[in-house]
Amino acid sequence: MIFLINRILAFALTAAWLSSAAFAIERVAPESPTPWQVDKHRFAAKKANEAFSGFACGTSGMCVLAVDEGRQGAFMRINGQRLVYVGEPFEFSGVEKELDAEAAAVDGGYFYVAGSHAAKRETCCDNSDSRRVYRLTADESGHIGTMTHSERLWDAMRSLPELAPYAVPGDCRCDRAPGRNRIDIEGMGAANGRLFFALRAPNVEGNGYVVSVDAKALFEGGDLKPSLATVRLGANKGFRDLAIADGVALALVGPSDALSPADYSIVELRGLTTGVAVQPKELATIDLQNAPLGKKGSLIKPEAIAVLELDPKRYRLLVLSDGGDDGAPLVFNIPRKP
Repeated sequence: MIFLINRILAFALTAAWLSSAAFAIERVAPESPTPWQVDKHRFAAKKANEAFSGFACGTSGMCVLAVDEGRQGAFMRINGQRLVYVGEPFEFSGVEKELDAEAAAVDGGYFYVAGSHAAKRETCCDNSDSRRVYRLTADESGHIGTMTHSERLWDAMRSLPELAPYAVPGDCRCDRAPGRNRIDIEGMGAANGRLFFALRAPNVEGNGYVVSVDAKALFEGGDLKPSLATVRLGANKGFRDLAIADGVALALVGPSDALSPADYSIVELRGLTTGVAVQPKELATIDLQNAPLGKKGSLIKPEAIAVLELDPKRYRLLVLSDGGDDGAPLVFNIPRKP
């Protein structure tokens, strides 16, 4: 009898292992370990070329680049396997020191760039410059047509009960709860007249958050209709970017803070753009084993994704990283799942 029970237990454990293996998350290496070429450009901030943090392209082929150093951004185009600048870097109006731009999106004729809305990570001191979202238009030569900004998102996040404890000013006291778990925007996407802001922090009991508001109202007045999506990510994980293409929302997920070890993965956020409860589906882990190292020999940190191609079997994504020379652009083919 004991022998039979042991056989049954062994069979059950084997079946469970096979089942988990069958659904193991695939590790995807880049198409090529050699990054795309990027035209050199002189930003005012010395480290800007190593701090690519947001990238989004419109149907016209114009892309907007956000960098988290200084107070400039730039327009680019994809030319084969090369990123070329369009015009000169532009300056965000009204920023005194640093926007800490972390996210970019394109919708129709508008380009959007968002500051992190975060306190400074090392000191927990305030950075009011970062609590801005910009809306821009530009011609095909990269000349700015219009530029306006809004500071209403901060109050909208403070109005949401789940985020209110974490939307506190940075007061240079990292020991003050919730300390380094304060709000930190890292990704942005646009769909159906709304802007979606993906947060690196806070992570609350394994949950990450995406805030959405009415895009027009954010800049032109009226009800923002703020909404919050709670997404199960796991402990010490947060959103690092968000891309929305043809109604499909893809998130780059990584460590929620600088100290927590965690892989970078691509997660499909089903239901995000339709207003129903979000069902996250992890598609793949980004394998950086053979990726180029940063200038100081450290691993690059993926910060931005853009959808290059979308077909029934895969998402072909361009991934830009912080710490890599000129974003170290790499392409990953991410499998789609039913």
